[in-house]
Amino acid sequence: MRLNRSLSVRLSFYIVLATGVLFILLLFQMGIAGRNFIRQEATNTANTTLDGAISDMEAAMTDVEAALNSQIWVVKEHLSDPDYMYTVTRNLVDYNPLIVGSAVAFEPYYYPSKGEYYSPYSSTDPQSGKTVSKQLGSNDYDYFTAEWYQVPKLLMANRWSEPYFDEGGGNVMMITYSVPLWNEDGVCFAVMTADVSLSSITDRLSEVHPYENSYPFMLGNSGAYVAHPEEAKTQHETIFTAAIASGDKDVFELGRKMLAGESGNSEIEIEKERYLVTYGPLYNGWSVAIVSPSNDVFAGLKKMNFPMLGGVLLGLLILYFLVRFIIGRTTQPIAEFSYSALSVAKGNFKARIPEVQTHDELKQLETSLHYMLRSFDEYIRELKSSTAANERFESELNIASKIQYGMLPRDFPKDDRVDLYAMLQPAKEVGGDLYVFELSGNHLYFSVGDVSGKGVPASLYMALTRAAFKLLSNMQLTVPQVVAKINDAFAEGNRSNMFVTLFFASLNLDTMEMEYCNAGHNPIVYIDEAGKSQFLPAKPNIACGVFEGFEYQGETAKLSKGSRLVLYTDGVTEAEASDKSQYGEERLLQFASSRPVSESSEKFVSGLLDSVREFTAGNDQNDDITIMSIKFQ
Repeated sequence: MRLNRSLSVRLSFYIVLATGVLFILLLFQMGIAGRNFIRQEATNTANTTLDGAISDMEAAMTDVEAALNSQIWVVKEHLSDPDYMYTVTRNLVDYNPLIVGSAVAFEPYYYPSKGEYYSPYSSTDPQSGKTVSKQLGSNDYDYFTAEWYQVPKLLMANRWSEPYFDEGGGNVMMITYSVPLWNEDGVCFAVMTADVSLSSITDRLSEVHPYENSYPFMLGNSGAYVAHPEEAKTQHETIFTAAIASGDKDVFELGRKMLAGESGNSEIEIEKERYLVTYGPLYNGWSVAIVSPSNDVFAGLKKMNFPMLGGVLLGLLILYFLVRFIIGRTTQPIAEFSYSALSVAKGNFKARIPEVQTHDELKQLETSLHYMLRSFDEYIRELKSSTAANERFESELNIASKIQYGMLPRDFPKDDRVDLYAMLQPAKEVGGDLYVFELSGNHLYFSVGDVSGKGVPASLYMALTRAAFKLLSNMQLTVPQVVAKINDAFAEGNRSNMFVTLFFASLNLDTMEMEYCNAGHNPIVYIDEAGKSQFLPAKPNIACGVFEGFEYQGETAKLSKGSRLVLYTDGVTEAEASDKSQYGEERLLQFASSRPVSESSEKFVSGLLDSVREFTAGNDQNDDITIMSIKFQ
C-alpha cells in the first residue's frame, strides 16, 4: 500500500503543479494579451515612423548620389582642362542643398604640372554660407590615405564613408559619398566625392519620435554613429564602444543585428531601463533605429495581475486534496501488478497476474502481462532452436574457410630468379577471389581471379577455377587456349549466371618473355627497374563463364630484370572511405611508384594492404582483396 500512497501523492502533486501553471497562465492572460496588443500597436507605430524616416533618408542620399553621378561625364569630358574641375565641384555644392563639399581627387602626378597632389575642392563656408574652392591635396592633407579615397578604390565600388571631421577640408563632421573614376583601360585615375554634414542628417532624424521620449539614431557600416541626439556620440564613437563601456549586452546584440542588415523589433535594457527598439537597414548598408522607453508604452499594465492571485492559490489547495483522493482509489491495483512483474523478472513465468474488474487501461495491463508471459515462453523455445542452428552454420562456415585457405598455395617459390608473394583476405568467412602459381623449370605460370558474388557460391567457383588452372597449365597449351577452355567449362550449364574475371600468364624466366591473357580482369601493374609504374596493355576479352566459344586474344611482353608485376582484384581499387570515395587506380600507381625498387614482394604486398586499410579508415571491407607481387631479381 505504500507504493500506492506514494504514487497517488506524486500524481496529485504533478497534476496540481500542471494545473497551477495553467492557472498562473490564465492569471496573466489578460495582462499578456493587453501587453501584446499595446506592444503591437507601438511596434506598428514605430515601424510606420521608421519606414518614413528610412524613405526620407534614402531619398536624400539618393539625391546626393544622383547629383554626383550626373557630373561624372562632365569630368571625363574636361580631363584636358584640370582647372575646370573647380567649376564641376562648385556646381555640385551650389545646386544641391545637402552637399556641403565636393572634390575630384586625382591619382599622384596625374597632371604632372600640378604635382603629386591635385584635388580641386569646393565647400560651403560654415561662417559665411558661401561656396569657396581650393586645392585640397598637400603634404599636410594626404588624401591618398583617407578612407573616402582608399576604400572605394580598393573595393572598386561607390561607397558612403564613416563619419569623420574633415580638418583642412570642410572643417565639419561629415559623411562622404565617393565614386571611383575609371579610364577606358580599367585604371582608376580619380575619386569624385560629395560631402554631407552630419548636422543636416541629425536635423532630419530629430523629427522622428512616435512617443514623447522616443529618439532615433543611425549607424554606419562599422557601427559608428552617423546621427544621434547626443552630438558627442557622432565623434569617433560606435555603438559597440558605448555598449562595452556601459556593460549592456542588449545594446551590443542590437548593434550586431543592425550591422548585419536585419530589420525588426527588440526590447533591450540600457542602464536598467527597458526600451522598445525598432530598426531597419538603408539601401547602402547603414541602419536606422527608433528607441522608445517601455515605461511610456506599457505603463498601464502593471496593475492588472495581482487581484486574482489569492483565489488561484486557494483553488490549487482544494484541487490537491481532491485529486489525491481520486487517484489513490484508482491506482490501488498497481501495487499488485508490481509484485507480479517482479516475480516474472526473477524468472517465474508462471507468476499470478491479478484480476481487474474494470474495463479500462488497468484491464489492458492485465491482458498485456498475460500475453507477455506467453510470448516469453515461445521466444525462449525459438531462441534455443535458432541458437543451435546458428552454431551449426558457423561451424560449417569455419570448416569451409579452412578448406578454402588450404587450397591456396603457401609454398612460395624459393628461386634466385624470382621473388613471389601473395595474400587473400575475404570479405566474408569464405570468398571468391583466388591466386595460383606454379614454377616448372624455367617457366612460371601464375594467375589471379575474381568470381562474381561473395560467400559460399563464390568460393565453390574459386575452387573450380583453381583446379582448372592446375590441370590446364601443364597441357602444353598457349595461354589464350587455357583461358578459352576454362571459359567453355564454366559456361556449359551455367544456370547461376556466375562468371570469373581472370588474368593468366606464362613467363620464361630465362628470356623474360611473358605470354598473358586478361579475361575481363583489372589491369596489371608493371614497375620497371627504375621504379616507374604503369598498367600493362590488355586486349578486350570477356570474363570466363559468360558464353561458350569465345576466342580469347593473348599478347606478349618483354620484362626487365629488376622489374615487378603486381596482380590484384577490385577489392583493392574499389575499397571505399567513409565519404564513398574509392582507393582507385591512380592511387594504386602512386603507391607502386613510391616503394623502393629492392623491396621484397612480401613487404610490398603488406604495404599495399596497409595503404588500403589506412584509406578506408575502419570502414567494413566490401569485397574480397587479393594481391600478388612478383619481383624479378
